[in-house]
Amino acid sequence: MENPTGKLSLVFRKKASGKSYLAKQYYKLPLQIMPPHYQDKDGTVFAYMLNPSGGILQHDRLLTEITMDEGSRALVTTPASTKIYKMDDGFAVLENKIEMREGSILEYLPESNVPFAGSKTYQNTEVHLDKGATLISFDMVTPGRVSRGEVFQYDIYEAKTKIYVDGKLIAYDSARIEPEKMDLTAPGMIECRGANGTIYIYRDKMGGETIDAVRAFGRTAQPKDGAKFEAEREGDAGYVKFGATMVMDSLMVVRLISEHTWALENTMLRIWDIIRRSLLGKPAVRIRKY
Repeated sequence: MENPTGKLSLVFRKKASGKSYLAKQYYKLPLQIMPPHYQDKDGTVFAYMLNPSGGILQHDRLLTEITMDEGSRALVTTPASTKIYKMDDGFAVLENKIEMREGSILEYLPESNVPFAGSKTYQNTEVHLDKGATLISFDMVTPGRVSRGEVFQYDIYEAKTKIYVDGKLIAYDSARIEPEKMDLTAPGMIECRGANGTIYIYRDKMGGETIDAVRAFGRTAQPKDGAKFEAEREGDAGYVKFGATMVMDSLMVVRLISEHTWALENTMLRIWDIIRRSLLGKPAVRIRKY
């Protein structure tokens, strides 16, 4: 991206002690980074990306770069959802570039994007991995400000994800939602359910144990008809449908849709816990936010 209006560049490295740290950082507002901290015992560094302006505005061109040096471990997230404001005469571009060296582990878990009515957003994510790296990545989008009755009132929301391993493209995922031009209830769409999310998991020769565990969670958590997963919060029920697929023996993709954003987020975190235990040998932690 040429001449971004906001930029965040992070480089994570591993110390001789095995502890990872944020070795280099650069930011240009409205993107920023909070001081890293540690919640795991294995030296994984936790970092929070910020947008102190409050959200995404028309004509924003925001670039985020994350580099994982050899053997480093990091969890990168956001403290809250990203608000995308109404755009009268322009659009916003969000570009994410991730590079991962041999033996590095990145858990990239941003909160959901919330496109307000009249917004136009184009998100592009590129991940370049060495074969021996490990990636767990979230991507979530809501239907808008539901509490204000803004359900699919945005103009365009487009998200593209490309994943390369040793320079070879192994996955290209492209989704474009234009509510006024699409029948969101049609087969193959999102059944007009509000929130949708995707989890990308890469690890060389992952095997079938991880996806078996995710699918087993789906079978045990769903009602007898096997159609929906029920999550409870404060006495309310939210339903999530999801499916997990091995694109290849090193790449798994989990797709989810739900009428409720909180139910989607809770389910993704529970699946993250399963993936973490299976691939990294440790449970999920409660990430400190809000």
